Amino acid sequence: MDTVEKEKLTAVLRQFQGRKILVVGDLLVSRFVEVAARKLAREAPVPAGDFVGQTLLPGGAANLARELTSLGASVSLVGLVGSDEYGTWLKAEFSKYGLASGGVITDQTRPTSLRTWYMVNGFHALRVDKEDRRDVPLAMSKKLLSEAEPIINGVDCVMLSDYDRGAITSFLIGGIVAAAKAAGKTVVGQPKMHHYLDFSGVTYVKSNLEEAEHATGMAMVNETSLRNLGVNLMSRLESKAILITRGEQGVTLFDKDNVTQFPPIGGKKNLFSKVGVRDAMTGVFGLALASGGNPYQAAVLSNVAGEARSELPRIATLSLHDLETRAQVVEDFVRRIVQVPVRR
Repeated sequence: MDTVEKEKLTAVLRQFQGRKILVVGDLLVSRFVEVAARKLAREAPVPAGDFVGQTLLPGGAANLARELTSLGASVSLVGLVGSDEYGTWLKAEFSKYGLASGGVITDQTRPTSLRTWYMVNGFHALRVDKEDRRDVPLAMSKKLLSEAEPIINGVDCVMLSDYDRGAITSFLIGGIVAAAKAAGKTVVGQPKMHHYLDFSGVTYVKSNLEEAEHATGMAMVNETSLRNLGVNLMSRLESKAILITRGEQGVTLFDKDNVTQFPPIGGKKNLFSKVGVRDAMTGVFGLALASGGNPYQAAVLSNVAGEARSELPRIATLSLHDLETRAQVVEDFVRRIVQVPVRR
């Protein structure tokens, strides 16, 4: 734990620039529709309002790639978009952010995944999803793998970003893991519900508590049950470490020797409710590992990223300055880290 001092964290952050990352995952478009409510509708007890405007943002693996680029990484992207206006918009965004998107396939059989958030007087009132959440056919999984494999040898880290939107399948996960192992590359996985246990062999896994409970069928009722959940996942996934985010309880890192609890940077508050925080935390966790940091340093910096990103507007991305500034004041946070051995 002596490696999480601010000087050593800053040294890891300074290695972010120029890291080469391959992101493979579900590409989404997040559409935010702003409405100014005027009254209750006569036909139903719901707000009636005026359209103010809309904002489109990259979502899912596309947002993860955007966050990584903002932090100085050189990012290659593999995934799917539909042959529609949102797929065209996403591809333009990839060019705008300097992402290498030659591995993005246009699928004529399914739409670009679109999430529409209706914001009424600034409050989130409704989300509507338009997408095909079924796994893509095996033939498409093979195409995605064929796009990823030539890139793997030239990157520092591969990141699998699963949003249960069909691009990430058990075949693709297995193929990426096998190719990365053959090339001696680290794989960082962000699973969702459907394929969580297919992330076997992924070097490092980062997810939230709800997803981990669903994957194991175990509920966390106390610290002992949390430990058992983590040990269960470590055994089944054969990963070097697993980082579980726990909302206002902070994050917990499991490795073969220890269970380490990192409290929220700013005390008890929900860091993980805002759009984009999940991707920022995963991106910093993976980028820290790709930059030579150890899992403890990566966990602290991921926690720092959660705090920093939660305070930014949704259209913004993290910067190295945001992280470096907060890494300078982690002394009190480090003193509140609790670590216990897996076997006592």
